[in-house]
Amino acid sequence: MRSGEKVMYKYAQVIIQFATLPEIDRFFTYEIPEAFRPHIRVGQRVKVPFGNHNAPQVGYVAFLLEEIEELGYTTKPLMGLVDEAPIINSKQWEIIHFMVMYYGTSFAAAIDAVLPPGLNAKPFSLEEEETYVALTPDTKEVTLYTLQNQHKKTFEKQRLLLNYLKEKGPIRQRDLKTQEEVSLSSLKTLEQKGLIRVFKAPLSFRPDPIAEEKFKILNSEQSAAKERLVQKIRAGEYGVFLLKGVTGSGKTEVFLYAIREVIESGGQVIVMVPEIALTKQTLERFQERFGNQVALTHSRMTPKERQRLYAKVARGEVTIVIGPRSAIFMPFTHLKMVVIDEAHEASYKSEMNPKYHAIDVALKRMQSEEGVVLLATATPSLESYYKVQIGEYEELVLKSRVGEATLPEVQMVDMRLELREGNNQAISRALHQGILETLERGHQVMLLINRRGHSTFINCRNCGYVIKCHHCDVSMTYHRSRQQLECHYCGHKEKIPETCPGCGSSHIKFFGSGTEKIEEYLEKYFHAYGIGRMDLDTTGGKDGHTVILEAFRKREINLLVGTQMIAKGHDFPAVGLVGIVSADMSLYMQDFRSNERTFQLLTQAMGRAGRSHIKGKVIIQSYNPEHSVLEAIRLNAGEAFYKEELANRKLLEYPPYGHIFTVMVTGKSEKEVIRSISLLGNYYRHYAQRAKTDFRIIGPSVATIGKLVDEYRWRIIIVSDNREKLLVYGRYCLTRFEEQEKIKTVKMQWDIDPLTML
Repeated sequence: MRSGEKVMYKYAQVIIQFATLPEIDRFFTYEIPEAFRPHIRVGQRVKVPFGNHNAPQVGYVAFLLEEIEELGYTTKPLMGLVDEAPIINSKQWEIIHFMVMYYGTSFAAAIDAVLPPGLNAKPFSLEEEETYVALTPDTKEVTLYTLQNQHKKTFEKQRLLLNYLKEKGPIRQRDLKTQEEVSLSSLKTLEQKGLIRVFKAPLSFRPDPIAEEKFKILNSEQSAAKERLVQKIRAGEYGVFLLKGVTGSGKTEVFLYAIREVIESGGQVIVMVPEIALTKQTLERFQERFGNQVALTHSRMTPKERQRLYAKVARGEVTIVIGPRSAIFMPFTHLKMVVIDEAHEASYKSEMNPKYHAIDVALKRMQSEEGVVLLATATPSLESYYKVQIGEYEELVLKSRVGEATLPEVQMVDMRLELREGNNQAISRALHQGILETLERGHQVMLLINRRGHSTFINCRNCGYVIKCHHCDVSMTYHRSRQQLECHYCGHKEKIPETCPGCGSSHIKFFGSGTEKIEEYLEKYFHAYGIGRMDLDTTGGKDGHTVILEAFRKREINLLVGTQMIAKGHDFPAVGLVGIVSADMSLYMQDFRSNERTFQLLTQAMGRAGRSHIKGKVIIQSYNPEHSVLEAIRLNAGEAFYKEELANRKLLEYPPYGHIFTVMVTGKSEKEVIRSISLLGNYYRHYAQRAKTDFRIIGPSVATIGKLVDEYRWRIIIVSDNREKLLVYGRYCLTRFEEQEKIKTVKMQWDIDPLTML
């Protein structure tokens, strides 16, 4: 081949779009017809004949080959190209391969995660054209027409339009239509006479200049953190930083400065946030500084909106994307920084296939791009904290709140004493008084109770019967607003029984508290101040979060009660009191992370108080205030808490010292589920002995929620310090079991390094 001559590939290795099943999760080789060879590239979608009946299917070109080894069969030819150009770039292909190897997912599932939703077999173009309007190049015609018509009244609007186009040059038609002096009828008349031309051209993008004046002056701690980040960015080196700052310490301002450095050097940035509720607040702060260079993505956007954004990013019309974990797959080609805000949040780990963790993917992308990963949080995960200790991450610390703000005063209330002294309400006397005093001073209150609904269960005082969901092994929650019982796992609804289903007694009573019950209490005593509730029931619409938060920001409501979604990252300067109604709720979950999660949630919630000159206060209600987690929070002893938790994890070889592989077996028949998982356990023990491994096998045992949506659930947990071997072993035993036992009455799901043990 002569130098500079384009290679004409003869064969393509293709991943079939629906190939999530193991038997077809592989590359299929197709011959490229000569007509397609000059146009085909890796990352394009193609139509191929597939299966015995050669049914046309969409596939993705993963590799192009000049020649192939003898296959023993005749290769089928491609049927056509779906897209004119690749819709997956080379950087994204690296991530797809990483996900397949690191998480054991299928290629098709990894590709689905990378691409925007809703793509069909029709062509998807990354290019976008815009309609423009311009004067005809023949200026003599324009002059002549003007002289002939300038005396007419109808010409005045035409003259304005001609002068406008002469001054501005080609202009987008949609921009032109917004101008007051432009008449659409004049536009049409001039086009018909050939004096202006309407044409399509590639969309032009002019990035807004960075608003330097909007950047706030940093304090000494912020400046030191910013300088270290900028130093790494300018060096063009891979690095991972844990920006550990107390709530209200100005972490966002630090990474805004670092992002400015990236943008000015021609790079691009992804900023991940854990909650949709945070995206609007974050977007406003970014757009204030970076204008139209910023875009937002989230799951409540329509597929068309997300496809449009994907294309804009691919064209380079966006330099900063803000969004949840899926934002990590955006098709940037000069990505130089990934910021993960509230980096401790479990929502960065997908519970659906492919079960990836966005932080892992971010680390891989930035290794490849030689860029920076910034994990920002007041409450690092145990894994991040440990990686700082062993030198894998560099820690940047902000110990003080910005400006005049100080950390809030913490008061612990023993709810056992409240009961003994005759108060059986969900709100203690101290919290009630604190709410009243705070509101009377003109400040706002946030109350956290991490359970929605009115009452968490209904119990018979005569026989002890608890009303449970018929489909799940969980108690039904009473929702007063809808006057019904609901299961928060499967959505099943029931009427409230008048008598006990167990013994027929009328002595049934509501127990426990949820957001509705607290809202009801607040309405009774503090109605005049305005009350809002923020949970899954009130934020279901596209703008549900925004409406409630804006009402709170504008002081239309001054008391906000909600689940954990109110605890994360919100900055409301007028909040003087945060009340935590039931601090014990997550402490006793059957999960080795329950202490860590409780510490993080309560610390984050506390951080909403006193974020300005107002002295903040936190009141924590508990039936066990002596618990080590609550003591650590009360004494502001976070470092001691992390060291103690690490010591406990080390004893059990749990993360960050080891890795976990879980298998969940589910089915309609409890007997079949138990039989199947017992057999599967034998496979795991057998192959562990044969391989002479030191894997620790826990179970089989019933899952924390033993029945969900009419299916019984049992699990096996395997622990090892070698992740690669654990993944291979875990999947191998499953494959052998499925091949040999061929049990069709149960389903099996597995995960490596899960973040929830339910």
